[in-house]
Amino acid sequence: MRGDITDSKEITRFLRFPDFGNLELLHAAYLRQTFSPHFHEGHAIGVIEKGRLGFDYRGERVTAGAGDINMADPGEVHNGFAVSEEGWQYRMFYLKPGQLDGIFNECRDRSGPMPFFKKGRVRDPGFSEKIRILHRDFENPLIPRLEKESRFFTIMAGFTLKHALQRVSPKSPGSEKTRVMKIKGYIQEFYDTDISLDDLSRMAGISRYYLLRVFERETGLTPHTYLKLVRVKRARELMDKGISIIEAAHAVGFYDQSHLNRVFKKIYGITPGQFREKKEKI
Repeated sequence: MRGDITDSKEITRFLRFPDFGNLELLHAAYLRQTFSPHFHEGHAIGVIEKGRLGFDYRGERVTAGAGDINMADPGEVHNGFAVSEEGWQYRMFYLKPGQLDGIFNECRDRSGPMPFFKKGRVRDPGFSEKIRILHRDFENPLIPRLEKESRFFTIMAGFTLKHALQRVSPKSPGSEKTRVMKIKGYIQEFYDTDISLDDLSRMAGISRYYLLRVFERETGLTPHTYLKLVRVKRARELMDKGISIIEAAHAVGFYDQSHLNRVFKKIYGITPGQFREKKEKI
């Protein structure tokens, strides 16, 4: 399977489509990139074109090679790293929260639980090629919007109906889940301040030791990693509004622009400068 990104160095192409629910696309070739543990708010679905990508997902070490579909459900923590000397090249769709749910429910003509994919890697050559070509064609401004939308809906609906499980309705959260939700809410509100573990402990009403264990068990992340993710997300939002990179970095609590640059690249695979420059509409 051939791609159009060279093997000589790491190259990324990031696109966003505001008129399509802010759907995001990433076409990248990585040799040394290592993604820190992170999660996406919506479904992430892509195809490996070359090389081999490794990632830890739901307690197992997953390897995806050329032709494999790699994916992550919303909120599922995962990382990413090369497991071959040539690195890996892939095309990723990053859907917004609820976007795939809406497609799934339309197909069934009724509302239901969020579609749930059991594995982080799916081997389906037919859908793999459909997703790869669809992603490539999204980069082509000559293809009409209606065609892109129709193919996107058809392919995502078909793939979901074939491979997704229906998650049963969750039980009412217990006291630990409630505390974790409070901690996350506090971090989301005061992300631009110097939050301490004591602050979180007092607010949640549990010891610092227990807080760290519960939070990581429920989210797959430490509280400080979650804070870092929230800060990066807020920085993205500020840059979307025209705020400079350095101003966004300081506004969300990063020490300086270089700190934001390092974390941003670790999470999204592109630099803040690329994010600002590559926003495009259909």
